[in-house]
Amino acid sequence: MDDKWFKSQQKRVGITADQIADRLGRDRSVVSKILSGKQRMTLEWGKAFAEALQVPLATVLEKAGAADMNVTQTLTPGFSESDAMPWTPGPGMAEKAKAQSIAASFGGERPGIDVWQVKKSMILGGLLQGDFLLVDTHQAERTRAGDMVVAQIYTRTGATTVVRRHEPPVLISASADPEDQRVHVVDGQNVLIRGKVIASWRM
Repeated sequence: MDDKWFKSQQKRVGITADQIADRLGRDRSVVSKILSGKQRMTLEWGKAFAEALQVPLATVLEKAGAADMNVTQTLTPGFSESDAMPWTPGPGMAEKAKAQSIAASFGGERPGIDVWQVKKSMILGGLLQGDFLLVDTHQAERTRAGDMVVAQIYTRTGATTVVRRHEPPVLISASADPEDQRVHVVDGQNVLIRGKVIASWRM
């Protein structure tokens, strides 16, 4: 169990152990036991941590020592097929400074508000590959009809992060791709909303 990694991720997104425990309706002490290695990280808890810390489930399980490389490799491919991913700036400082400046103008300097980048076109939502999204994770449970959201869909083979329009209780695709047209019901377990898209831009 790499507890230092988990604590640094909590600090990065501005989330407490209480908030992680609340996702499963459990006491904070369970989170403490997991982080101290006194209780095993289950898949259910792994999903809660992954959603709260905004990282892939495979990474959570690997850092918790709950899965070997063979398991994490079967979980990771779903993320490579995702609609969007948290943005990681390239080597150019100018691009980083510009993106951070734009994000700040939309209120993106607060914890829990992250810059994401679109990985495939969602023309019906006005988004093209390479566009930037500002995602407010604090509004994950307070979205309304018509909001664009970042959600995670878990299956037996892994997890996929998607950008969809929320029309409670379902998520509607913004892509013209026939393979993306399936409607997903937000059930809080297999389909989870991770955050609300509060702004988007193109550079």
